[in-house]
Amino acid sequence: MYMPRAIRRITLLTFVVIAACVPQTEVIKLYDDSARLDKGYERLLVIAVVGDTGMRRRLEELITTNLESAGISAIAGYTETGLKTDMLQEEIDAAASKVNADAILITHIASVDTRLHVEPPESILAECRGDDSMAYSLYGQPELKESPTVKVAHTVVAITNLYDASNGNRLWTIQSTCFEKASMDEVLQEEARSVVRQLQIDRLVSQEAA
Repeated sequence: MYMPRAIRRITLLTFVVIAACVPQTEVIKLYDDSARLDKGYERLLVIAVVGDTGMRRRLEELITTNLESAGISAIAGYTETGLKTDMLQEEIDAAASKVNADAILITHIASVDTRLHVEPPESILAECRGDDSMAYSLYGQPELKESPTVKVAHTVVAITNLYDASNGNRLWTIQSTCFEKASMDEVLQEEARSVVRQLQIDRLVSQEAA
């Protein structure tokens, strides 16, 4: 269908304005070991510290998938430690040794802020049909024709640390904040993308593989 050029410009402009209003994930670097070797790690054990086993599994799988899509070998930690919310450092180190990981990536969900916005339903006054008084709503009040609309907005802060598996030294820490997502799965997907993107930007994973 042909769309006049002027209308196309307005449509594009409207899309850009709407997209610009959507909050982006904020990443802040909290620590970067200046003494670390300038090398990219090639095989990562991925651990998520979350108070829910289902969310732990989902986040580890998302980070692992994003790493593997970039050509980097990664192992979801739950496949070695089992699905639990509490882990000892010795368990994580043993799992890293077992799978021959050269680095351990640990993401901790630090805070979750969930807000609900309820939009009241539209109301429509009942119409009188003839002399039937029952055509009016009770006591002359409007009849609610729709249910209230509830919108959910999740804002989540995650802290991610990267450790050298050979000596346990912490190499890198970031804080990533994902704003106002409608579902927790959207949050986890965005957090996973942000973590892997920053690893690549900071050249902490093998650039040859990526």
